[in-house]
Amino acid sequence: MHKITEVAIRNFKSCRETVLKLESFTALVGYNNAGKSNLLKCIDALVRGKAQDGNSFYDLKKPIEIVALLEGLGDESLAHLSEAQVNSLKPYLEEGKIRIRFFQEKEGTGKNAVVMGVQRPSQNDDNWNNPNGLPQAITTLFPEPTFINSMEDAAEDVSKYKAGNTIGKLIAILQKEIIATKVDVINDALQVIGSKLNVDGEERLKDFEEFDKSINEKIEDFFPGLKLNIDIPTPDIADLFKQGKIKVTEDGSQKKTDFNDMGHGAQRAIQMTLIRHLAEITKDVSKDGKTNLLLIDEPELFLHPQAIELLRASLKSLSNKGYQVVFTTHSPFMIEPEDIPYTNIVRKNAEGTRVETRLNEAIAKVLDTHDAQARLLFETYNLGQILFSDAVLIAEGDTEKQVLPPLIKKVIGKTLGELKLALVIANGSQSISGMMNILKEMNIPVKALVDLDFAFSAHRYQLIEKENEYIQKCLDIICEIQPKYGFQLQGRYPTSGNGFKAAQIYELLAQQSEAIDSIQGLIEHFKTHSIWVWRLGAIEPHLCLEAKETDEWYKFKQNLNEKKIEEVIADPLHIEEFTEWCTNRAL
Repeated sequence: MHKITEVAIRNFKSCRETVLKLESFTALVGYNNAGKSNLLKCIDALVRGKAQDGNSFYDLKKPIEIVALLEGLGDESLAHLSEAQVNSLKPYLEEGKIRIRFFQEKEGTGKNAVVMGVQRPSQNDDNWNNPNGLPQAITTLFPEPTFINSMEDAAEDVSKYKAGNTIGKLIAILQKEIIATKVDVINDALQVIGSKLNVDGEERLKDFEEFDKSINEKIEDFFPGLKLNIDIPTPDIADLFKQGKIKVTEDGSQKKTDFNDMGHGAQRAIQMTLIRHLAEITKDVSKDGKTNLLLIDEPELFLHPQAIELLRASLKSLSNKGYQVVFTTHSPFMIEPEDIPYTNIVRKNAEGTRVETRLNEAIAKVLDTHDAQARLLFETYNLGQILFSDAVLIAEGDTEKQVLPPLIKKVIGKTLGELKLALVIANGSQSISGMMNILKEMNIPVKALVDLDFAFSAHRYQLIEKENEYIQKCLDIICEIQPKYGFQLQGRYPTSGNGFKAAQIYELLAQQSEAIDSIQGLIEHFKTHSIWVWRLGAIEPHLCLEAKETDEWYKFKQNLNEKKIEEVIADPLHIEEFTEWCTNRAL
């Protein structure tokens, strides 16, 4: 199946200069007014080759230019083009790829306002060709897109027939099928009606004859010799179908309800069902080389979570059956974990709409092996939240996952959602540096929380020199206290054994008064890398948690709800400093 894999947009609506990457199933996420809907409109304009008025120009003094990369153009796809179209496109095909351009110099919807162009993908310059039949070739490869705007009234789209709405398209298809198979039956029925209503009908109703006679007796007084007859023409099949509308019947009731009388949720669910059905029945199985574009703005609108998941599954299924599905969403239920790496985060600033680097490209750039990339995705809890937040806080343990949300709410007075802050849990500190680099590549502000032991392995990630003076002073202290506690060392570094975990040894270090200054030096050093190091070695001592267990977390959260913060934690000032640091974007 061929598809659009990249769209470069210049001067279209809020997209001053934007690049969008696409898959067969692509989600666009971002806050309201970021320009997500404009990206859908841009794809629609490109495929239709539709000229734009002045409202579509970011700057009226500059042209609109939309350049798309098409991939997967094999023999099956090209078979739908005429021989002349194939011959004109072949010089620009490279391994099934081709680049096309929509170019509109000035505002206006005239016939020749848009110039379509084509070039080889490797060419990538400003020289474009316009072979004969290019617009027709594009519309053959990508039939008319189905575009559903979130702001459109579902009742307008579904309740009654209009030529361009969803129910209108469905009725038109049904009409075509019925005419092909049942036209004689319908015509016979219409002929019977016509014989009763038409002025020349063989069985014309006497009521019409009496009406004609009464009128004609009166018109003789004004225009002698004139006769009037009322004629009720028989509707043709097309006129009948245009009267079609949706009626809804609920279980346990025989009453047929107008679509307009249903709630918004039911209306949206019915609309999405009909769109799915339209997509399925318009996919001509004898034309497998075509790709149908389905562009939907906020498909989850008014639907409850289970219905959203069913809708997502339906759209995902269509994306595997000859459809390229692109949609905007504010719902994490519309995005499965496997789709997170390919989801586009859309933002807008003074320079207009921009699309950030996707997770899969950021991972590929930061991590050099496939295994490392797969492991990071698998081991990271709550990764999907990065798509719906302004900033990310990475932590490394179950305690943080359980206690940080209620703790921050208690201190700040706002939830993580209100702060637009995502808490992402990495399975161990070894993933934190890579995750931070990936999020920075995606232009997402990120901070991390780590235990003290992280500082002593951070040289592996180029976050500190191995011979850093604070590191060495702390190692000296560890060596000095080792005989007293009997823990094991590997060289100068703590290691698990003799009843100690390595992390516990670093917590012992934090209890030594002579280590306070060196640990504070490490804390300040890692703050410059947006990393918070717990002064007491881990988060648990600060919160008076005796173990990393569910019962401890439950009691802590219960105490937070019932008591003052000073009565719950060991060091309120330190925790206040921490919450201010992790929620302040400037730090």
